[in-house]
Amino acid sequence: MTIDDILMKSVPNYTRFFTVDELFNHTRTVAFQHPDIAKYRIVGYSRNAEAIPMLSVGNGSKSILLYACPHPNEPIGSLLVDFLLDAVFQHPELLVNYTWHLLPCVDPDGTRLNEGWFAGPFTIRHYAQYYYRPAVEEQVEWTFPIQYKKYRWNTPSNETQALMAAIQLVQPNFVYGLHNSGFGGMYYYISSPFTDIFPQLERLPASLGLFLAKGEPEAPWLVQFAPAIFSPLSLRSAYDYYEKYTHTDPVSMMSGGGTTFDYLEYIHLNETIFFMAELPYFQSPAITNDTLIPNVTQRDDLLLGLDKDNQSTIIVANLLERIENEITLDSACYRAFRSLFGLYETSASSRREAIINDNSTLAPATVATRVDALYISVFYKMLIVGMLDRAILLQIDVPSSNVKLLLDAHYELQDYLNNWIDDVEQNLSYSAINIRTLVQAQLGAMLAVLPKVK
Repeated sequence: MTIDDILMKSVPNYTRFFTVDELFNHTRTVAFQHPDIAKYRIVGYSRNAEAIPMLSVGNGSKSILLYACPHPNEPIGSLLVDFLLDAVFQHPELLVNYTWHLLPCVDPDGTRLNEGWFAGPFTIRHYAQYYYRPAVEEQVEWTFPIQYKKYRWNTPSNETQALMAAIQLVQPNFVYGLHNSGFGGMYYYISSPFTDIFPQLERLPASLGLFLAKGEPEAPWLVQFAPAIFSPLSLRSAYDYYEKYTHTDPVSMMSGGGTTFDYLEYIHLNETIFFMAELPYFQSPAITNDTLIPNVTQRDDLLLGLDKDNQSTIIVANLLERIENEITLDSACYRAFRSLFGLYETSASSRREAIINDNSTLAPATVATRVDALYISVFYKMLIVGMLDRAILLQIDVPSSNVKLLLDAHYELQDYLNNWIDDVEQNLSYSAINIRTLVQAQLGAMLAVLPKVK
């Protein structure tokens, strides 16, 4: 049995996600237990002044950096880091060949705002109720400094500054951004087309009872190396796409800064391998169905999806107009909602123009691409609107608030959210994925890439 097999089999049977306190306590404990080979450092502080730790373990020449919870609604990677905190000590070869730099939670403030769903029940309704993802301008992954053509961004979030400090400190040969999606199949981002390991990455989901994503890519400007394997997300690529396919100034379409991948290139770590393995909490067999839909193109479904999106945007905008003067509390949920919802409002016409001008959207539609365009998109939109509902409930507790107006808006919004959830549930049979399986999937993906690290 290989070390890879042993590691995969030794992943615990997790039944929930760990809190920030549990993650940080374990990190400190490991540092205390292994003072000769483990170095505990604070690499920065969160918006709310909480220390962000990194544990460095090993003496190998290859520097490996893993960072968890770059988006705080994505905690799968925090369990992978928590597992590795112990596992690397059980396999000395891992400490001889590599030096591991592990950040168990790079956004503790945001992760605490998600802890309401960490213990289940694992349904899309419960997830939406306690979901939080920061405003774009406050996210780790989208606020790295960047200068590209006419766009400039130089105000990284506190958490991004912590990750920047870690990258500068350890000069990694391999960076594993521990992201995950919410609903769909497994897919990957990688900075170099290592075609010899792509078959292994493609087979990994099925070996764990998961699905390989066969629907629409997360962004239309991504380069596809192989099925479900893409070039990394990049603000530069987004800029070029809108510049090519729309008549809108790309600067007006941009928000926030660069990604980790953008930053690695910005500081000339061009040889560093950057990798992400995206996988969901919920899956449906429909996301793998590549059956063609007769006489329908992907463009047809994408435009239908935009029509649904615009309808929900109008509904929420009208509700917001009635209550926005009453929202006086500067809550993280409200800032996040305004930022992310604003992107939907400002980009709708340009997204439509880009779809019409991009001839690749004339490819035949499949069941999988239709699911992405018409239902998975609804799932992600409802999560953003759910944060408005959380903000309303927080505002109700503020003295002098117009409680009746806010409660009416809350109940109205609950009706809309229930309708959107029903739309997804009635058109997609889905199941929650075992947490251990999710951690194994991220681990297995890392093990496939590690041999490429020089």
